[in-house]
Amino acid sequence: MSTERYLHLNLVGNEINHHQGALAFERDHGGGPDRTANAYEPISEMGKLAEEGYFTAMFLGDIAGTAGSPAPDGGPPEPITAFAALARETTSLGLIATASTSFYDPYNLARLLASIDQISDGRAGFNAVTSVSDEWAQNYSLEQHLDRETRYRRCDEFLDVCTALWEKREIRDDADGIRRFYAEQINHRGDNFQVLGPLNVAPSPQGRPLIAQAGGSGPGIRVAAKHAEMVFTNANTREQAADYRKQLDAALIERGRAAGSVPAIPGLVPYLGATKEAAEEKVRLLDENVPYELYAPFALVQFGLEFTFDSIDDPFPLDQIPTPESVKDTIKSTYGNYVGLYTWISERPGVTVREVTAQSLARGGAQHRKFIGTYDDFVDDLAAWHSDGTVGGFNLMFPTGVIDIREFVAEVVPRLVDRGIYRGKSDTRPLRERFV
Repeated sequence: MSTERYLHLNLVGNEINHHQGALAFERDHGGGPDRTANAYEPISEMGKLAEEGYFTAMFLGDIAGTAGSPAPDGGPPEPITAFAALARETTSLGLIATASTSFYDPYNLARLLASIDQISDGRAGFNAVTSVSDEWAQNYSLEQHLDRETRYRRCDEFLDVCTALWEKREIRDDADGIRRFYAEQINHRGDNFQVLGPLNVAPSPQGRPLIAQAGGSGPGIRVAAKHAEMVFTNANTREQAADYRKQLDAALIERGRAAGSVPAIPGLVPYLGATKEAAEEKVRLLDENVPYELYAPFALVQFGLEFTFDSIDDPFPLDQIPTPESVKDTIKSTYGNYVGLYTWISERPGVTVREVTAQSLARGGAQHRKFIGTYDDFVDDLAAWHSDGTVGGFNLMFPTGVIDIREFVAEVVPRLVDRGIYRGKSDTRPLRERFV
């Protein structure tokens, strides 16, 4: 058996993660499909390019509401529905659909994801999130969003139910030699859910969908340690990645699981070019399409925070926003993202409101790390992180979608393969086996 350890590269396919100037850039540079007739087309094209580049999987986030209109990706399809289509257009790409444990019913979601797992022949995954926003919660007959501790208790029980439903199924030969599907009741009675079962969808070759989770701290890490087979993290430095690895491993050991058994995979936004100047020029051209004066007040809205300033070129008023420790139980959105942004600002004395707005909002990928440089420099960077052994790979969020993914497949993938840190062919195993 080969002991070679390869980087996992996952594509984050929602266009909301692109640079906010991407649509105008694509218009001027001839890239990207026409969104006016079919909002699924960008997902289809990006997914097929990801498979061409040997990506392990594709993530689609579930945008359960909208803070305003127009949406940056023209009203994206719901992820499970989109993956039902993409499953028939791809043969090896993993399909990890995000769904909210705060809004869904576990039996219903278990059926939907099990169906995608069948359709894709064992390539489905479930990115379990607890969601944000009172406005979104009110779309699901809730008066307001649940508090952080309650959300994660519900998430834990939700995953208990889904896992039980998925695992109490089998296909076996009867005495007459005919293959039949069998499933058992689970008789779950909990604080949030009462589910009898059984699940009436047969298992795929991988048995059940992979479970991914974004455990940033505290209750999130505990849920990840109990349930996850891959964790979507935020790490802007290799030191942060190492610290998170220690926290996750401690939680895994406490749950009776082996340290290092669940890969932590941080988000990353690459701005690349043949030269450093070309990469920087791409950023400049994209930035030209962003009205920073209008965007700046919304830089921290996803966390439920506001700040005041006189000019977007003033130093960012860090003293106006709370420390992560003081809001870890109440913060809106992902706690790990807030820690990442707060740390990024703290480590850059004098950083301006404009620069914080670019990092947190305008340049895509929320608070995840941005890399600006050459193809070779990027490969060197990934190799250094890979050698540390603290991350399993990266969840890539490209600034312009199709243009950048096509460039990445042509220029970066061959370099990664030559370096010996990236699989030079598609992984055709069931998705859960790939992250072991």
